[in-house]
Amino acid sequence: MSSTFKTFFKGLIYLSMISVLKKSSASPSRSNYDFKIKYQWKQIEYKFRDEQERSAAIANGSFNAGRLQPTDAQYTYDAYSGLERVFIATPRLTPTGYPATLGVVTHETRDGNPIIDPYPSWSWQINPEECRYHRIVSVYRVWADECNRLWVADTGFVAGNATCLPQILAFDLRTNQLIHKYEVPYVQVRNLSLYIAPMAEVEDFANNCENTWIYVPDTDTPSLLVYSLKLNDSWVVLDESFTADPQYNTYTIEGQTFRFNDGIFTAALSPKSDGPSKRKLHYHAMSNVKESWVYVKHLKNPRNFDFPYCSPQLFYTYHGRRKRQSPTEAADRKGNIYFSILTENQLVKWNPSTAYIESNFEIITPPSLPILFASGLKVLPHKDGKGEVLWVFDVAFERSQTGNLNGSTVNFRLFEAWLD
Repeated sequence: MSSTFKTFFKGLIYLSMISVLKKSSASPSRSNYDFKIKYQWKQIEYKFRDEQERSAAIANGSFNAGRLQPTDAQYTYDAYSGLERVFIATPRLTPTGYPATLGVVTHETRDGNPIIDPYPSWSWQINPEECRYHRIVSVYRVWADECNRLWVADTGFVAGNATCLPQILAFDLRTNQLIHKYEVPYVQVRNLSLYIAPMAEVEDFANNCENTWIYVPDTDTPSLLVYSLKLNDSWVVLDESFTADPQYNTYTIEGQTFRFNDGIFTAALSPKSDGPSKRKLHYHAMSNVKESWVYVKHLKNPRNFDFPYCSPQLFYTYHGRRKRQSPTEAADRKGNIYFSILTENQLVKWNPSTAYIESNFEIITPPSLPILFASGLKVLPHKDGKGEVLWVFDVAFERSQTGNLNGSTVNFRLFEAWLD
């Protein structure tokens, strides 16, 4: 990831390929889904003990509401207790001003902004540079799995500087207690890696769901970290398909132009119904317009990756392409993939059984609902178990980059939409 973006958060034969690409000029179809706002903020507010503590934090610079730039939201529902929560990740992008990097939205508001309570407590958030055992330094995205666990990928970065070793944390969502902690070995990090988006694959529920795999894109190396909970071990996967394309490192959002050279940035698992031998991990680099995939069974064998870039035959890239870059993607249980298109201000649905071309992309956001920058995107079961919900965390990225992030305009929105 470029230093600028760290301030925001850190087959077919040749003739057949040409034929497919020629068809890509067709326009995508449109099917408007009913998007509803769950929460929105002009500025991020935290739950302090009292007004005196909040005023002191503002005075000493540890809290600057105009500087905070959240990057992800995670909805959770506990069927046993009926508890619904939304977690917000806010990476520490500057040395000061960020009192907490992970929190839960409360029912309280301040100036219309929902107040966030640091998770699991304030003690985990303060003085991150001390690298204590119970710490959360900086988080871009989180993941809640079907075993009622919240997985956190802590980058260990503060203001673009490696402060502590990155770590993978798991919290029990019923007790809010830490139940697992894994520090990524230094040899796999080298002060270069920025682990931003954890994704959990739970194979089964045996032995307290120990057959769980965590996949974490590292946009800076770029690479993919694979972690086995059962083995308590990790390894790094490197492939050319993770890299950025220099032709697509320029972004224009809301009239503002930026440059990033970001590699693999997001991933989505195909449905568990595909079976262990056919399940895929779809992914793409942010500064690229191609989509790729790999069978997860190959990722689970570290011997496939004894040497860097040693198994290119395991990775596949679709021959088509998007028109623009995309920061996020997610998959539903039918296998459809959802992703955002930058500069088009759109969310798109695509069936992977079809060619990766514009005519097969279905726009699902209405023209009246422009998506500025979908920094977080997840498909989760509805709490009644009868369907799925697409959750979109939309941020005013260009305002934060140009210094126009202020308290008079809505800058962050969490949307939900029921899927077919």
